[in-house]
Amino acid sequence: MKSKQLLVLVVISLSLLFSDPAMATWSITAVDPKTKEVGIAGASCTDFVFGIAGVAPGKGVIVAQAMSNMAAKRQGVKMLLEGASPQAVIAAITDPDFDLNFSLQQYGVVALGFENKPATYTGVDTDGWRGVAHGYGVSIQGNTLTDARVVNDALAAFEAAAKDNRMSLADRLMAALEAGAVNGGDNRCGRQKARSAFIIVAKPTDDIKASYLRINIPGQEEGGSNPIKLLRIKYDAWRKSI
Repeated sequence: MKSKQLLVLVVISLSLLFSDPAMATWSITAVDPKTKEVGIAGASCTDFVFGIAGVAPGKGVIVAQAMSNMAAKRQGVKMLLEGASPQAVIAAITDPDFDLNFSLQQYGVVALGFENKPATYTGVDTDGWRGVAHGYGVSIQGNTLTDARVVNDALAAFEAAAKDNRMSLADRLMAALEAGAVNGGDNRCGRQKARSAFIIVAKPTDDIKASYLRINIPGQEEGGSNPIKLLRIKYDAWRKSI
């Protein structure tokens, strides 16, 4: 038994060593019960924050950030496709039998049919400032941020946009992401706010790997362009094209 436990610890340690965790991240996970769209937007002071996102079209979304356990993200998508609640997903992927290092993780899960009950988990060993903000059909979570305003103001922007019937789920996600950046974003990136950013929105009929909106701004040079501003430019161009 001891040798088996040692082997598990070695495997997990190696996976963390050779992975590219999306530390210092804030993300918005949300669903629209009217259109049945699901979506995520996120930014980070890492090169490829896009990797945190897991989308189950017609069901829900999950982000796996901080140390970014990709196995947990895949398990979350699988469970969402099967109709699991956000709470059930969080319980499964923070079970020590699934992940001995779950205290290093941060998750956000939102699902259609469970709009009043988004679920998050922030491990005690994630870096601060860390925290979450919940609303109807939306959860905003972050770690290594400047302060609580990042998630709180992102939520306020999302909810304000939701009051305007002309604002799509994608519009709301962009507004929330930009509000988080205005109020500090990642505390390691200074004026740049982040180094990578993305937005994904899936219609209920979309393929799991082919969301109808999928824009990714990968790693910018340190001290270079603000990826959220670059994302806005590409997003506006996309909006004009549809």
